[in-house]
Amino acid sequence: MMRRRMVMRTFAATAFASCSIVNAQSTARVYRVAMLYVAAPFSNAFTKRMQELGYEQSRNLRFEVAGSDVPLGQLPAVARAMADRRPDVMVAAGSEAVLDAVERAAGATPIVMLFIDFDPVAKDRVVSLARPGRNLTGLSLQQIDLAAKKLELLKEAVPRATRIAVLFDNSTREQQRRAQEEAKALGVTLLPQELRGDSYDYDGAIRAAVSDKAQAVLILSSGVFFSGRFKLFNAIDRARLPSMASPAFRDAGAMLCYGANFLYMYVRAAEIVDRILRGGQKPGDIPIEQPTRFQFIVNLNTARVLAVSIPQSLLLRADEVIR
Repeated sequence: MMRRRMVMRTFAATAFASCSIVNAQSTARVYRVAMLYVAAPFSNAFTKRMQELGYEQSRNLRFEVAGSDVPLGQLPAVARAMADRRPDVMVAAGSEAVLDAVERAAGATPIVMLFIDFDPVAKDRVVSLARPGRNLTGLSLQQIDLAAKKLELLKEAVPRATRIAVLFDNSTREQQRRAQEEAKALGVTLLPQELRGDSYDYDGAIRAAVSDKAQAVLILSSGVFFSGRFKLFNAIDRARLPSMASPAFRDAGAMLCYGANFLYMYVRAAEIVDRILRGGQKPGDIPIEQPTRFQFIVNLNTARVLAVSIPQSLLLRADEVIR
């Protein structure tokens, strides 16, 4: 009888503990995060880091993402629809147009920004980088100055190139202007090819560049270009043009890539979101970060196909050489 009572007590205690665990799991806080204008490789890096931090989709996280295939004209409507579902944090990735759409829709909802290509202090978006003071924080990447460095490296890799096409769109006009300034210093004629509309005509832009006798092509950092990168580089490959793009275009076969480590920036964005969700920090108290990790990648396979001999000085400076 005594043993039976002990077994019953043990069973009851175990059942109570199991019930408590199930109840705790069922009542766990479910956080909602909405991310606008991001492609799968980067959203995957974000969600992977969120998982490492203890967030699991459908258990304690509801993650909604709108990809960079969303037409720019639809950004405000998409942002409003996401904000209507009352997320705890909204992540704005891409150009100033994305941040504009998210800010108008978010109200007081915390915003984490990524790749916003302007000075947020000069434009009165925040009080300072150290203490933003509002509901906005994140990472700010000045792609404008990087455009000049990309052109410089491309010219160094292909010294004979005196006519270089530059692909830009509405979100990269400032980058294009900075590249134009650098072109004058390098003695290069820059051939602007602007992409417009909801569906970019990459084939037409590259045909126009070839018609203008372009000897290489510079692709500026646009979220839309990234979404269409394989179609874009199919056209570039057919034209046999040496190319420079950001590291995000590595898998598309760009001959040269230079810029910030985008995947790492999404990892950092996830950590900032965690500080807001469970760390209890206000966005205005979290410093805005600027990336310090930059990558220079040389694709020797592409260079060989194009019969371009990359100088040894460039290979020695590369962070990665694809052979």
